[in-house]
Amino acid sequence: MFHVPTNAIYRRIGRRRFLELGGGAASALGMGSVAVGLNSVITRTPAYAASSDDAKWKQYSGSKLVFMSENTPPSFAIRDNLKPFYDLTGIEVEILTDDLPVVQQKIGIDLRGGKADFQLNYVQDKPIGAPFADFFANLLDYTKDDTLPQDPEGYGQEVWFENFLDACGSMYTRERLIAFPYDAAVACTFYRQDLFEQHGKDFEKEYGYRMEFTPDTTWKQLYEFAAFFKKLRAAGQDVPYGYAQHQGSFAWTTQLDIQRLLFSHGQWTEFDVDDKLGSKTPGPTNWGDEQSVLLMQKFKDLADVSHPDNLANGTLQLNTVYQAGQIAMQVQYHEFAASIEDEKTSRAAGGKTAYVPCPKGEKSWLVGDGMLVNGTNCGIGGIGINGNASDDLKRAAYIFSIWATSKSTQFNVLSGVGGTPTRKSVLQIPEVAGARDRPTNMPNALTFAAVYDFGIKDPNFVLGPKIPEANEYHQIILDQVQKCISGKETTEEACKAIKEKTDDLNDV
Repeated sequence: MFHVPTNAIYRRIGRRRFLELGGGAASALGMGSVAVGLNSVITRTPAYAASSDDAKWKQYSGSKLVFMSENTPPSFAIRDNLKPFYDLTGIEVEILTDDLPVVQQKIGIDLRGGKADFQLNYVQDKPIGAPFADFFANLLDYTKDDTLPQDPEGYGQEVWFENFLDACGSMYTRERLIAFPYDAAVACTFYRQDLFEQHGKDFEKEYGYRMEFTPDTTWKQLYEFAAFFKKLRAAGQDVPYGYAQHQGSFAWTTQLDIQRLLFSHGQWTEFDVDDKLGSKTPGPTNWGDEQSVLLMQKFKDLADVSHPDNLANGTLQLNTVYQAGQIAMQVQYHEFAASIEDEKTSRAAGGKTAYVPCPKGEKSWLVGDGMLVNGTNCGIGGIGINGNASDDLKRAAYIFSIWATSKSTQFNVLSGVGGTPTRKSVLQIPEVAGARDRPTNMPNALTFAAVYDFGIKDPNFVLGPKIPEANEYHQIILDQVQKCISGKETTEEACKAIKEKTDDLNDV
């Protein structure tokens, strides 16, 4: 395990202490080093185009970087196994982790305050990338620099999974690249196939079709599955509830939850902008139109047949409810499969759970003649570089960025703690290809057919909305959706309020 640096002031800096420091702190200095921020140091030995690869990797040996990240599997795995990177480069990296809303706040203070305490930033696409896009370094300045080491696969769109580079790296323009895809959380359907088999005949007798999940299973059918399980419980049978949504207090995941339903029907989007790039001036929102009002009602109907703690459960709690055997279905992010397949903690493990694409749009719920798709969305976490950092800090941070997103590192994370690759080449490794079917020692690979082979591909994938006020927009959605679900507002009132507040937010 990589050693703890003797000059480390903070392993994890709390929010209060960070604010007390004014967003800046100095570290103890080594001989010939320069203090450059929160416990970071830069030391350089010049490297040239003609230098050896070893010299290019080691040109910042003796330096220290700080990476502020959400507490995701790659960051935990890399943090606990940094020795290979240190042996390769001589660079120490301190990885600080926290919940995403806290990470967003700390990174925002650092970036907007002109500081560079965190030279390496976790760039979650909408919550961090969209509002802070202008503050990150442009990675395109480094990808063709022949005095730096480079990944032999390169960094073009073709080496990452479809849409991933745009998701976290391209904000409002492709002339700048603010992050490399680092990890991924893509939605798909988890369901208890053992319970579907057990109760399938009774369902078919009542509804006239088989209770099963395929890529053509619609949102209306998911609603009927959930209503059926709730009816069995009401009759006294020992069965779980059918479904639960992403609610709780983390606004972004509630926005993602209803977005999947909306996009499935005619590829409805919140704004008329380029969905992959977003816009700093998105114009009026589409909320309040006939399609959004109808689907808000369907979302409420689904809530009415869901788990009784539906409004209280955020994404993490929802997964725990599924693990505990309290619901038979969840539309969840594929990174959670590793926890579902852990037989020590999950009642849904041992082959009981199957993974399929998100539900498809229902024709009778469609207003107009749009396409019915399997609306699939995501959180693509990138690794970016603080634009306030010095040139040498940026170059040293770039070296870590390409190592952390390399094929070998992503494979080690996947086979270790259960990561979610962003490079296509990882899936071509024989051990990974063989892990896609049971029995498997890489449980997240069980989702790859639903996610990488289907969900992330057009026309199913929806990335936005990328707007500067993304987090405020997410909060508007959470507030109004929960008022509607709890009966405090009608669907028309909720959609009208979303439109009025969102248009006001965007100065429309």
